[in-house]
Amino acid sequence: MRIEEGQIVTIEYTLRGQDGQVLESSKDRGAITFKLGSQRMLPGLAAAMEGMKVGETRKGIIPAGELVPRDAVPTRKVLFSEFPEGVEPSVGDRFQAKGPEGNPVIFEVSEGHDDGVTVLLLHPLHDTEVSYEVEVLAARKSNLPPPPPVDLPDMSDLLESSD
Repeated sequence: MRIEEGQIVTIEYTLRGQDGQVLESSKDRGAITFKLGSQRMLPGLAAAMEGMKVGETRKGIIPAGELVPRDAVPTRKVLFSEFPEGVEPSVGDRFQAKGPEGNPVIFEVSEGHDDGVTVLLLHPLHDTEVSYEVEVLAARKSNLPPPPPVDLPDMSDLLESSD
């Protein structure tokens, strides 16, 4: 079965930067399961997986700006009063701040308003060309329940010793 949007898919993947350094990998945490086309998966990686079959591995390059395209990033209105004194943001300007966990947050001004601006909250890898390797481990239609766990009966009392 070829995977397609809307299916529940289990994969292992690795993303590498241009220098070959691992940026993100499921191999450390274990395979991940998600609904293909949902916001839980990076859109560029999801697009690269479409049409794959269970058991297939694919490698390739996701160009800069396509891992999480602009039309897939959240926006937020930022008041002028939230910027440091003397900073006058205009469309196209980029800023970096610290997120709640101390991680860098990159945002780009997309619109100006009387009292502030609208910004795009860019993915940290937005400007990075990324190489990927992905293996599809399992797939099923989203309206089907997952297969039940296999519980084998205890066979020890059924086996007779042959003395």
